[in-house]
Amino acid sequence: MRFIVSTPKLLLALLLALVPLLAGAQTAAMPQMLIEKSSPLDFEQTLARLEANAKAQGWKVPKKWKVNFQKNLKKVTGTDIGKNQVIKMCEPQAAARLLIRDEYKQLAAMMPCTIAVYEKSDGKTYISMMNLEVMGRMYGGEVQTMVDELAPQMEAMLQMD
Repeated sequence: MRFIVSTPKLLLALLLALVPLLAGAQTAAMPQMLIEKSSPLDFEQTLARLEANAKAQGWKVPKKWKVNFQKNLKKVTGTDIGKNQVIKMCEPQAAARLLIRDEYKQLAAMMPCTIAVYEKSDGKTYISMMNLEVMGRMYGGEVQTMVDELAPQMEAMLQMD
């Protein structure tokens, strides 16, 4: 039995085989829009420490900005996703500096800053949030300046030691 493969068919087969590899390489090279960090503390301790750290940095964490995803989704869908809460927080001066300008008003869709605390099947507690450095690079200008200013505060908020 002989295989006869024409050059166009061979090139097409090679191209189709390479597309997923190239797409995977591109995805791997792209910066992560979200960052995740494991916490050495349990779920409740992580939530409390995160809020205390944010307030110590001068951020506002109103009670109404806390969302219990586990409770809400179980009520709506009957599915228990496990421990999962979201805390929204704001550094009001930085937000006002950006949102006063028309070119940055669209950023209100990402404000206030949202941090998720959840437990995975490994029993560990994790914290995730938007990668502000990526956002700063995407927008540049005043957004990059704000990210540079707030990054040390955000890092201090995530300290669970």
